[in-house]
Amino acid sequence: MRRLCFFRFSGTGMTKYVVDRMALEFEKQHTSVEIYDIEAVSAQSAALSHYDAVGIAYPVHSFNAPEIVIDFARQLPKAGFVDAFVISTAGADSWANFASSSLLIKILLNKGLHVYYDRQFVMPSNFAVKDSEAEVRGKIGKVNVQIPTAVHEIMNRVSYRQRPNTLTKAVSVIGRAEWLGVKCARVFYADRNRCSVCGICAKKCPNKNISVTKGRVNFSWGCGLCMRCLYICPNSAVKIHRPFRFIGFNTWYGNGELRIKN
Repeated sequence: MRRLCFFRFSGTGMTKYVVDRMALEFEKQHTSVEIYDIEAVSAQSAALSHYDAVGIAYPVHSFNAPEIVIDFARQLPKAGFVDAFVISTAGADSWANFASSSLLIKILLNKGLHVYYDRQFVMPSNFAVKDSEAEVRGKIGKVNVQIPTAVHEIMNRVSYRQRPNTLTKAVSVIGRAEWLGVKCARVFYADRNRCSVCGICAKKCPNKNISVTKGRVNFSWGCGLCMRCLYICPNSAVKIHRPFRFIGFNTWYGNGELRIKN
């Protein structure tokens, strides 16, 4: 395996961390890696046949791949027999997440991709439950150990697939209601006492859901609940309307990057 690519989506930096570490490990094995952020590239023009393998990486959202990832996969061109692998990140090793890749893999298979690897990494929680610093470092340390093994398996085309049961598949299907739910409510808003109208949130929003007009930040109806704006705001000015109060800002983040010393 000499050349591969990652198409990734990372809302708050967890998936970015894993993909970046995997890329370094691939390069140690003399494999060239190209990384593309899903919101910044055209799926229809993706030259899948140029690679020995194609990876898609995402954070689990409500027991699923995020809608932006599913839409990207649906727009991919038909491919010949191209190997593919799926990487996901979640805040807990929960059975409820085991079917998160089911719809994505189904779409990829229909595109002609051979999905032989599907692995989930447990990263620090950034939703509902805040991990302690010890828990954060423990999870990061474990992932750092797991990544070389995963890279070795992918390079040697070792089959690794999560096997969800009927219940986990049902949970995943129900979870897709989030895609509609977050579009029916303006989830985020800017605290006017803290907001400096710097525009970083608007620039970085993958769904182009944020705009700055007349010196004010506005949130529209296309939110994907990726929480990127919440975590990259330099003034912690992005707030969340009810019923999403339980989402918290975690201090180990800084400008979308993990503040972890290796």
